[in-house]
Amino acid sequence: MKTGTNKYLYIFGYQTPEQLARAAEDEHTEEASEAIFIEAESAEQALAWGRQISEEYVRSLFGDPVLDWKSKNFAHWVEEDPQIEYPKDILEKIPVVPYGQHPDFKLLGKRTP
Repeated sequence: MKTGTNKYLYIFGYQTPEQLARAAEDEHTEEASEAIFIEAESAEQALAWGRQISEEYVRSLFGDPVLDWKSKNFAHWVEEDPQIEYPKDILEKIPVVPYGQHPDFKLLGKRTP
């Protein structure tokens, strides 16, 4: 659900290039994850835009404009109660983007706990 006025926490999984290389030898290779607050009219709209962000982020990570995040079936969701699941200091470090805009991909994964 909402964490504020129309602000939803979207979380998605993916594999880094290194994890993908290891996955060729070990099918139980872990996934990485990212989180982004998306300002949207509904959780459904935030989820749909989050999927677009996931696609673009993974493509930028691999430097491959045709890589398909969606076909890998990674976990992704809008967190219903982020303020219960995560400490406030962690939530404050998560980038916020309006629907239709991308976060600065260079900053994702660079946050410190």
